[in-house]
Amino acid sequence: MLRDALHGLRSLLFDPGSFFETHPPERSLAGAALVVVAVAVVTSVVVAGIGEYMAAQIDATVTRTTMEPWPESTCQSFAEMNVSLPEQCTIDEPRTEQVSVGAELRDAIYGRIPLIFFGTLLSWVVVAVALHAVGAFTGSRGSFTATLSVTGWAMPAQLVQTAFGVVGLVVLFSGVDFASDPELLADQLRQLTNTTGTAIGALGALVGTAWQAYIWTHGLHEGHDGTFGSAAAASGVVAVLLFVGSLV
Repeated sequence: MLRDALHGLRSLLFDPGSFFETHPPERSLAGAALVVVAVAVVTSVVVAGIGEYMAAQIDATVTRTTMEPWPESTCQSFAEMNVSLPEQCTIDEPRTEQVSVGAELRDAIYGRIPLIFFGTLLSWVVVAVALHAVGAFTGSRGSFTATLSVTGWAMPAQLVQTAFGVVGLVVLFSGVDFASDPELLADQLRQLTNTTGTAIGALGALVGTAWQAYIWTHGLHEGHDGTFGSAAAASGVVAVLLFVGSLV
């Protein structure tokens, strides 16, 4: 079964014309939906891995205040009520703790994973709507179900952009001796975002959107009543919009 799945994935990515002949878009929406969910899961796992990688690379710490003493007037009101004083009334100095910057960054990335997962599912629908709308102007006629299916089947090509992003991150971080001082570390990170890694990410966006457009074209041609040219035009317009949006 795994062998058949890998064969189907290879056909989808490299020979989408043949793939959609055996998987008509109008009748393969369920399979496309499963593919989208799988892409969302893989993307989320990769993002979690990035969080762990960054936490391992950055060992700077910052001092964080965990508790501030309350004003005497506030604490006096509790004393007058003959109730136990809150802990904030029993300390004279702020309590602090040392926090790992890498761990904080990792936790922030973890917090975005649900957004990334559901954002991937939402992007499937949004791109499908865009493809269907543009296709109406280029002469590609068909049901939205077929468009949604085609868009879903093309989602694995999006992982190319994810892979390029990971490579870009590794290139950015490789050989860098990160400062332990948080302010110097912040300067380092700002400088890194303007180097080669950004160019690699842009290249990944270009390859990923172009690959998806290639799959969309064959899928729309198979699933819609229109010419290959009209399907290619709709796919090209949406791909350009996606690429430009990824650079903003």
